[in-house]
Formats: sequence, structure tokens, C-alpha cells
Amino acid sequence: MKVNNLTQSAVFITLTLIILYFSSILPINTLSILTIASCLIPICVIKISLRNAILVYVSSTILSFLILPIKFSIYYGAFFGIYGIIKYLIEKLNSLFLEIILKLISFNLLLTFSYLLIKALLGLNNINISLFTFIILAQFAFLIFDYALTLIISFYLNRIHKHV
Repeated sequence: MKVNNLTQSAVFITLTLIILYFSSILPINTLSILTIASCLIPICVIKISLRNAILVYVSSTILSFLILPIKFSIYYGAFFGIYGIIKYLIEKLNSLFLEIILKLISFNLLLTFSYLLIKALLGLNNINISLFTFIILAQFAFLIFDYALTLIISFYLNRIHKHV
């Protein structure tokens, strides 16, 4: 591994942890800050490599469990961090219909895993709406999240990547 790639990976890890820390202390929408944190993994794939992005994800997740509240570490580790890698791999297929289906399947698997992890570690078990309604709303929220992530990545590619 090149020293330059290692240094850039360390910067991505640091930025991720700073953003995750802000999500734990700022009284604003946690999901929007977690979306910003999730943008760093696809940018790392673009700027360095998939291998380094996986390193950034794993390192950020481990460090977040050591220094941040567990709730935010679970959110990042179980969904927001790994989704950038999944999105990259799925979008290499270049088939919009297949991409949407695979993304929804991935999301539902990650949602189930996240729910079980949160229930086991934090003991949270109360959803104030029916499970069916929650699942339907989560699908729409995910599609909005995926679109927002695509917009942010496109902005990075069009406006920032060539200047950095």
C-alpha cells in the first residue's frame, strides 16, 4: 500500500469520526449528518480504491465503537458506512432496474440486521407505528437517501474531484 493512499485513508477515517461525533452532539437531524458521513466511503472509492474504502469503513466503525456513543456507532457500522461500498458494487452493473432491486434487497437485509443489533445491544423494542407501515416508509426513506447520496457523489465528481 502506498504511503499516499494510507495517508488519504487516515484523513477519511478522521473526517468520518468527526462527522459522527457531530451527529452525537448537535441537536439537528441525525440522519442527515449520518448521510454526510456515508458519502465519504464512495468518495474514498473514487479517490483511492475499493480496498482502501473497505479499510476506512472497518477502521471508522471500530474506532467509533471505542470513542462515540454506541447508538451512532451501530447506525454507521450497520448501515451508513457499508452502504457506500454496496452502492458502488451494485452500480457497476449499469442496469437501472436491477440496481434498484438489488439496492432495495440490500437495504432490507441491512435494516433487519440493524434492527436486531439495536434490539440486542440497546434493548430498544418500541416502534410506535405498525411494522408494515414502518417497512413501507423505510423503503421510501431509503430511496430518498440513495438519491441524495448519488447527488452528493455527482457534486463531488463534477466540482471537487478534478481540483483535489
